[in-house]
Amino acid sequence: MLPPGHIAAGFLTSVALVKLTNSSAEVSNINQFYLWGMFWGFAPDFDNFLAFYRMKSWWYKQGSDGGMHRKFYSHIPVLWLLVGVLAYVLAPSAYWKTMALLMLFGSFSHFLLDSIEFGVKWLWPFSERLYALKNAGVNKEIRAEGFLNFWFSFLLLYKTRPTFFLELLVIASALIVFSIFI
Repeated sequence: MLPPGHIAAGFLTSVALVKLTNSSAEVSNINQFYLWGMFWGFAPDFDNFLAFYRMKSWWYKQGSDGGMHRKFYSHIPVLWLLVGVLAYVLAPSAYWKTMALLMLFGSFSHFLLDSIEFGVKWLWPFSERLYALKNAGVNKEIRAEGFLNFWFSFLLLYKTRPTFFLELLVIASALIVFSIFI
């Protein structure tokens, strides 16, 4: 899934979490929670920048890791679970406990969406396997030269994937919820 879908899912997760846990929180805190939920929904994909850095390029080249940034530690759910639970236990106030929950549930919204088609290492450290409902770890190669040509070709290919329609649904849902609650 692309960043807009993960950000929208993080927003939806944060709205649900705030409604379930912090009905008495200040409005400024609630808005902060929404923003942090959006951040944590995308955060596991920050490893993508490391993948691009290692390739020394802003597009995937033939013979590169093909976008398998999901093999980095930031895409391992058990690590997010441990950090999230530890942050929750050590949190000095309800505000910070909510922040810890946002980190945990926002990142897990990311992993659930990645598990539809691309795969996540749900059983790490016991297995390096990527688990997905469809085509785990499969990336189609894009043979386009140049930054804009590559990303345009990527988007044309992506719109044929099942996750594209789910992403549109998640984004539309987030926009509807945003218009109701914000």
